[in-house]
Amino acid sequence: MIGPMFCIAGILICVVGSVHCWLVYRGTSRRVCVDPEKVRYFVESAPLHLLEELKAKRSVCQCCGAPLEAQAE
Repeated sequence: MIGPMFCIAGILICVVGSVHCWLVYRGTSRRVCVDPEKVRYFVESAPLHLLEELKAKRSVCQCCGAPLEAQAE
């Protein structure tokens, strides 16, 4: 007779725990909105001189100009 009581109590505890986790998750997650001012600042502060150095070091295809993958030797 005590076994089914433990089983029912365990199921109830799991249900209450699941509801609690769902409520906490719902309260902490939020939608992310893009701030155009921060995006503009990020793009303007990009180190473009480093990008030009990387492009200069990269090997490209002679016919179409596509970047070539590094070949293992």
